[in-house]
Amino acid sequence: MNLAVAEFRRAKGRFVSITGALSLIVFLVLVLGALSDGLFFGGTGAIRSSTAQAYAFSADAEGSLVRSRLPLATESELEAVDGVQQATAIGALITTTPSVPGGADLVVMGFAPEADPAGVPGTVLEGQVPDPSDPAGVAVDKALADNGLGIGATLEVGGVSTPVVGVVDDAGYQGLPTAWTSLDTYADMRTAVRPEFAGQPVDPSVFGLALAEGVNAEDVTPPVGVVVVSNEETYLSIPGIREQKSSLNAIIYASLAVAGLVVALFFALVVLEKRELFAALKALGASSRKLGSGVVLQAFGATITAVIVGATAAWLMGQLLPDDIPFLFRPET
Repeated sequence: MNLAVAEFRRAKGRFVSITGALSLIVFLVLVLGALSDGLFFGGTGAIRSSTAQAYAFSADAEGSLVRSRLPLATESELEAVDGVQQATAIGALITTTPSVPGGADLVVMGFAPEADPAGVPGTVLEGQVPDPSDPAGVAVDKALADNGLGIGATLEVGGVSTPVVGVVDDAGYQGLPTAWTSLDTYADMRTAVRPEFAGQPVDPSVFGLALAEGVNAEDVTPPVGVVVVSNEETYLSIPGIREQKSSLNAIIYASLAVAGLVVALFFALVVLEKRELFAALKALGASSRKLGSGVVLQAFGATITAVIVGATAAWLMGQLLPDDIPFLFRPET
């Protein structure tokens, strides 16, 4: 071990080169991971972190909130099903708002204000989401609040305005921030943006379901024309989410495999270069285990240093990127 440490000091150039190469690979892997996490968490938060354990869709929706339509009467039918404790109507409208500088795309999520609704964001940073005692107003995603649409401001969609009463976090949908309001306000905004809905009933997109303890989505027998899927399957069915995650993960794993090969090949060459030295040391009584542990120590030292350097560089890059790039540096990754 002392020999391995001494070689670190005396052959700095050799180990700096391998550490530099590994640092670049670590940097690449973590940047790709941060982009993957940014896209995934930014595109699924409205479902992934919601208070619903499952969602009820129309049979032809294929997991898309935008494609799904169910009548309000489905709520009572779902709540009559064994294992379903509560069903909350939720509508989704992809639109724009002029209430932030330069305008912004967003998803208006209308829901039926009730006690402990299923399907609303699980993290409320400030204020509240509309509830039965105060159904007016809207709770906006933190991304909108950071852009000047905080509590006390007014959200306007299609000429319909409503005050901001809360700020929620981790509530994006398909990479867009969300705004959570009552079904009535949602219906007004939908009609203002899409006049063809004028005079039509307020049919929600889906129903968020709170299930009894020990009950899974697969255990629920829904009414005819309704499909019940789990929270996880719902957010993985958002268009593009499953494909982008698997593609980026494949690149990340390939990069990690390259990193392993770089370490293995470098230290295989190091051992080949030192065959005569190792032979002399063994002739003096050094064991193969001791010589091998020294090489392994050097490999771990170079790798750990590269992880620290590469991770620091990736984190610094994240601090310099503009906010509109979905870059999420997570220590877990």
